[in-house]
Amino acid sequence: MKKWYKYSLNYKDNTRYFPKDTTFEDHKRSMRGYEPDKGYGSKEEFFKTYFYEAHPRHRHYHDYLKRHLKKGDNILSIGSGRCANELLLIEEGFDITCSDFEQPCREETIALFPGLRFIRYDVTRAPVESKVDSMVSLSMFYLFDADQLAGVFKNISDSLKPGGNFILDPGGAENNLGTRLIDEIICPLEAWLIKILHKILKNKNCVVAKKEQGYRTTDAEIMSIAKKAGFSLYDTEHKDHLTEFGMRSVILGRMPRGVVELFGRAVPHVRMFAFKKER
Repeated sequence: MKKWYKYSLNYKDNTRYFPKDTTFEDHKRSMRGYEPDKGYGSKEEFFKTYFYEAHPRHRHYHDYLKRHLKKGDNILSIGSGRCANELLLIEEGFDITCSDFEQPCREETIALFPGLRFIRYDVTRAPVESKVDSMVSLSMFYLFDADQLAGVFKNISDSLKPGGNFILDPGGAENNLGTRLIDEIICPLEAWLIKILHKILKNKNCVVAKKEQGYRTTDAEIMSIAKKAGFSLYDTEHKDHLTEFGMRSVILGRMPRGVVELFGRAVPHVRMFAFKKER
C-alpha cells in the first residue's frame, strides 16, 4: 500500500499541498461542486450526462454488476455519490438502496427518481442495522489506509447475510512500477513544465499543488484483507486501460490509442472483485 498524490496548477493562491478528502464537503470541493445542471432536466439527460458521457469506468461497472447481482436480492450500495450506476440498475429492476455521507442534489434526484431509497451511512463506523443480501462499493476504497480497510471489510461482512456477496472496485490502478512511474515522475514533471510554459507564453503565475489522493493498493493486499474478514474471492476482472496511462498525462494521452491501450494494460484503472461471505 502506498500513498497516492495528484498534481495540478493552483492559480488562486500559494497553497502547494492539499490533504486527503475526509468529509463530503472536502470531496465536493475536489469534484468542483455537485450543483444541479442540465443533467437533472430529465431521466434521459441524467443518464446521458452521468453515465453514457461520463467516465468510461461507469460502463464497466454496469456490465460487471449486472453479471453478479440478482434481481430480487436486497442490495446496499455504499459511497453512492450521484448514484448514476445504481439508478440505472434500479430502472432495470434491481432492488438497491444507496448510501453515502450526503446525497448530492438530493431534491433534484428524487424529483427524477421518486423511488430512490437513500440512507446516510458511514461504513467506517459500524455495520448497517439490517443485514442485506449483497453490497456494492465503486471507487471509494482508495481513501482508506490498511487499518481502516480492515475495519471496513469487517463492517461489510457483519452487514451481509450468510453467503452474501460484496462487489468492489477500490478506485484506481494498483500500486506497481507503472503507477509509481506515472504518479511520481511523469505527472509532477508535466505539471512543472506546464507551469513554466504558462509563465513564458501567457504571463500567468501559478504554483504546482500536490494533493493527497489516498492510497494505491495491490490486488493481493485487497484479497488478503478481505480473507481476514471472512470473504472468499470468486471472480475478478480488470478493465479500462486508457485512464491511468492516457487520461492523466497530457503527453501520454497524445500518443496513438493503440499504444496507450498496450501500455495501459499494466495499469488498468478498473479492478473489479466479487467476494462471497464465508461465515
